[in-house]
Formats: sequence, structure tokens, C-alpha cells
Amino acid sequence: MLFRNLISTYGASLANNSAPHSDPVWHLGKTDELLIFRQYTIDALQQAKVYLLDHAAAAYADTLHDTIQDRTQDENVAALTFLGEVEPPGKVAWVEFDYHELVAARVRRGSPVIEHHENPSGSGKRGYLIDDRDTDALTVTMFSCDSRGKIVDPFFTLRFERPEQGGLNSFQPQMHNYMADLLSDRGMAKEEISGRAQISLVDTASDLFIPYALFAMLTSPDLGGIIPTEAVTFSPKDLKTARKFGKSWILGAGKSHHTIRIGPHAAAHMKEQGARLEFERVVRDGRNGPIRHWVTEHERHYRSGKVVLIKGHHRGHEPEPGLPTRVMGPRSEVTAFVFPPKNPTGI
Repeated sequence: MLFRNLISTYGASLANNSAPHSDPVWHLGKTDELLIFRQYTIDALQQAKVYLLDHAAAAYADTLHDTIQDRTQDENVAALTFLGEVEPPGKVAWVEFDYHELVAARVRRGSPVIEHHENPSGSGKRGYLIDDRDTDALTVTMFSCDSRGKIVDPFFTLRFERPEQGGLNSFQPQMHNYMADLLSDRGMAKEEISGRAQISLVDTASDLFIPYALFAMLTSPDLGGIIPTEAVTFSPKDLKTARKFGKSWILGAGKSHHTIRIGPHAAAHMKEQGARLEFERVVRDGRNGPIRHWVTEHERHYRSGKVVLIKGHHRGHEPEPGLPTRVMGPRSEVTAFVFPPKNPTGI
């Protein structure tokens, strides 16, 4: 779980008890900016409501993103459009999912998010820290780890200003300069650093829909087809070790988190979508010839004057057995995904 890994790594670094191989960013680029950011992160994580989406739940939220983008024909802004309409479940929230499995699901269904990528791939886990404690702005930081579980510090934090009329304005990225300096010191060109930061910015803004879709489903009467299950974050053995060695960053964290899985309605939606996509694929692949049909006897006339009698015959290919002529999705009242209206009083 990325949450456990992050709070353990950052806490150990602040206690000067981390090893270079487990936290290279801290040992290679220790600065006041890095120290302040990690202190803030530990404080926020200890106050956060924690949600862990399993593979199917993350893919389900992502398909809702695809649906909205298809309707708006406007890429990478769907999540931002609804930020002002959905309230986080608490002043601080943490939402994480397996990014490798999310990309694999996108490839299987041909998501528009990866249609311009030649070899879409992903690794490790991603987590969003959403901080709503400031009355003037909401901040969002996306954390990630690689396939080996090593924490990768973020390039920036997104800051959403609150206008006087309520809601949220567009964001401004607050850069973490220590990450750019660290990569530059390691020999990476400025152009490559800038490119990595830009890719991360697009990914962060686009996938921000996933935690906000979760927040909306948590407040809907039928939970939007998801099933939250409470689970212990740190085992009794972890807590015993933390008390023995004075690991206050673990002892101060929440004792439990919610694992999010999909229920029957969401599973039906995913199944029907898969059948629909397979039907469309078969139709596209089958356009190399007409469906088998009977051609009556007729004459074929050539420019040279030659006339040939064509006897009646069958033409085309047999349709695949079992291929549905129409695939129906779940009823709209079951799968309707509506963001709850925001109470202007804030209550």
C-alpha cells in the first residue's frame, strides 16, 4: 500500500533514520524546501481519510471519465469541471490505486486516454493527497512509486484558488524545485526534466477524476455501484514495533482505511461495456467482405461486347455464431452517474 510506504519513508527521513537505498531523494537532495514539504505531507497524511481502490474499482471510475469525455469532446478537463461540484469526504483525503493495472485496463478497452500513445505502459502505484483545510485554496499532490516500491517525490502541487462566488478556479502548479535540481545534478538535461514534469502534470490533472468520482459515489444513495470495506492500515505487529522504536509518524496515523470494490451494478456495467467493445471490434474486423447471401442468376456485360451468364450462387461469409446483433447496456436508472449538487451553505 503506497500510503504505508509513503508515511514510513517520509517519517524515517525526518527522524534521520532512513537509508540511502530506500530513500535516495532525501540523501541526494536534502534541502530546506524538501524538509518543509515532507513535514507538511506527514501532517496531512496523519489527518487523512484513506481510500484504496482495487483494480476493478479504479477501472470502473475511469470508464465514467471516458463517458464524460466522449460527451464533452474535451480532453483532460472533465475532472476539473466537477471539482467545484463534489465535496471531499473530509478536510484531508487520500485515494490510491494501482497505475499499472489501470493502464492495462485502458489498453483492453481502447480508452481515448491512450489512443495517441504508441506503447502505453505504467508501473507502480499512485496516490492523491487532497487537502481542503485552507479556506482560500484546495491543494492536490499526486504521489507515486516505481515497480520496486521506491517513492518518487512529486514535481509539483496543484493549487486551486477559490473565487468569491464559490467553487474552484483553474489550478496553478506550485513547483518543487528540489526535484528539478536533483535531476539536473544527476546529469539530466533541462529539456528532459521539463518534459517529464509536463507529462506528470497532464497525468495528474486527467486522473484526478478518479478520486473525485469516488467522492461522488460515496455520497450517492446507492454508492454508485461500489462497496467500501473498512480494513486495518497498520497491523498490531507494525504498531508494536512503532511504539518500541518511537515511530510517532506511524502511531499518529489513522488506524484504518477503506478498500473500495465494485458491486453487482458496476460489475454489470463493466461486463456490458466489454461485450459492446468486442462487438464493435468484430464488426470492424469483419468488413473485408459482405455477410453471406444469395446472388440470383444474371448476365455480366463487358466493354468488349462479351456477355457471360452468371449462375445463381452464394456470396460472402457466414456470421460468427453467438455474435449479438445488439448489445444493451444496464438500465439508465441503475448506472446513472450524477454528481450531487453542492450545498451553497457548505453544510
